[in-house]
Amino acid sequence: MAATDQTSGRNPALDGVRVVAAFAVLLTHVGGQTGFEFTGSPAAWVVSRGDVGVPIFFALSGVLLYGPWARAALDDRARTATGRYLWRRAVRILPAYWAVVAVALITLDHGHVHSVSAWAQYLLLVQNYNLHPWWDGTGAAGLQQMWSLVVEVSFYVALPLLGALLAVFARRGGPDVSRRAKRLLAGIAALGLSSYGFAVLAFHPNLRLWLGETLPRLMSWYAVGMAMAVMSEWARAERQRDGAAARFCRTLTASAEACWLIAALAFVLACTPMAGQQTLAIPTLWDVEIKTALYTVIAAGLLAPVAFVPDGRPTWASRALSNPVMTYLGRISYGIFLWQFVVIYAVFRLIHARTVYQGVVYAWWDVLGLVVVCGAVTVAVASLSYYLLERPAMVLFRARSARLRTGRHARQAELHGNLRPEASLAVAVHAGPGRSGRVVMAQPDQLRGHSGDDYQAQ
Repeated sequence: MAATDQTSGRNPALDGVRVVAAFAVLLTHVGGQTGFEFTGSPAAWVVSRGDVGVPIFFALSGVLLYGPWARAALDDRARTATGRYLWRRAVRILPAYWAVVAVALITLDHGHVHSVSAWAQYLLLVQNYNLHPWWDGTGAAGLQQMWSLVVEVSFYVALPLLGALLAVFARRGGPDVSRRAKRLLAGIAALGLSSYGFAVLAFHPNLRLWLGETLPRLMSWYAVGMAMAVMSEWARAERQRDGAAARFCRTLTASAEACWLIAALAFVLACTPMAGQQTLAIPTLWDVEIKTALYTVIAAGLLAPVAFVPDGRPTWASRALSNPVMTYLGRISYGIFLWQFVVIYAVFRLIHARTVYQGVVYAWWDVLGLVVVCGAVTVAVASLSYYLLERPAMVLFRARSARLRTGRHARQAELHGNLRPEASLAVAVHAGPGRSGRVVMAQPDQLRGHSGDDYQAQ
């Protein structure tokens, strides 16, 4: 079986989930700059918990990226193309990210624009591990949200190793698919639970809050998505249509109301002092553990009804999240995440508005207006980023990959005497670029879809 890059093909509904996460993060960032999220009102609590978008992003990565490794663990014939996967991640992530870093350091961090170390740690995505940073808060001006991208990249790099170790553990259960899947789920559960133990290290024996921005501390959010990927692959691997995994997936898909109600109730609990205060004060260990658990439930509840789409048949929930507007915004959502702080600073300067750090707290109607303006400008900038930087890089990568695969198939055909190399090459040239910019090959294993135009899974 050929290596694959997705759990179950393209799922447009996940684009809609990604949009929700991206704008939740934008909302909390505008709320923080205006000081509104620290005012103590019910609306302020909601704004302050917009960071729930981060665990949703992380869970999406688990769903979309772990699939090939789950499939390989359940089916000995499957394999994963680790090298291509890592190159694909780098091509998808780095071009636009490097552009944002350049703009932010040059225009917003003048005092450090000539610092080699400042450029190096941001370009290499290692700024989370700087124990004595020159910036305040979570990052340099315009780059505060990038701490989560550092964690994402850590997951990308660690995933092949995690996938291999989990596969070894699963295969020790014998050839039975169900037994292997259960062992995979047990291993993933252990990974998720380790986050709560690792959180203790951030507080004891002394305070080390930087550990809160590392992969081991936040693995719980990825584990949720990885477990969904296992269930999806388990359902696919079952020979009988009414197997346990298939029934489980169908039940969740048909239970959007219940799943989203659970997510909403968990969010309500998160919008209380139970999950920590609104202020920038240092949280307690209890605050961190409760917030992590509640955000895990929210991410799981939001994703569950749309992570499994049986036989390509959409549900009302998947249709609601995959309309053309949501699909487009999902496509450019990486740019929305990347450029939002640069846009927020630009808008504030353009309208001569002060921030909370200058002693101003805004009313809710002012915050709403700023959210609309910043959101609209961010979408425009993200669109330019997608079509000028992200999409060209992906098209070049796919074209290069297609040429390499064509050459490999031609060499194999020559060796076996089945096909002349010029005929194999003609197949690729005749197919040409597809509607989405991907180069379409004639081999069946290369006609599979990808996991969406997004920074988690493209």
